[in-house]
Amino acid sequence: MPATRARPSRPRAICAALRHGRKMLCRRIGDIVSGPDDMVAHGFATLVAAVEAAFRHEELIMETLGYTHLHEHREENAVVLSALHHVLPEVERGDHMLGRQVLSALVDVLDLHRLSGELALTVAARPAEVRARGHAARATLHVATRRPSSR
Repeated sequence: MPATRARPSRPRAICAALRHGRKMLCRRIGDIVSGPDDMVAHGFATLVAAVEAAFRHEELIMETLGYTHLHEHREENAVVLSALHHVLPEVERGDHMLGRQVLSALVDVLDLHRLSGELALTVAARPAEVRARGHAARATLHVATRRPSSR
């Protein structure tokens, strides 16, 4: 049975829900970074699990929508998760400064990642026939209408 691409009836609502999830994740990170040292040590592992869950949720939505660059997006997620798991033992052993530095950098990475995720969902949710208005829109229409390449 061939896989079919789902088309959301409300792509803005999907993007808003993902954005809200990222905002809550960033708020949790901020609470841990600004908290006492024992909060960093005890909250880091839970936060890593929350990041994993958020990435899985986002990837599932992108897969359902047929996002053509899902493989690259998953690779980016894997790099972030690898870095978090790499420093986790050090943070749990008491390197609170390292934990704070990594979490501060994670907020920046999540902000960049959020933008690419929203762009992916917006492009994937577009109808097949896209009408471009204006010179700039016509010049970049190929980005919005790119079809997945068969490998």
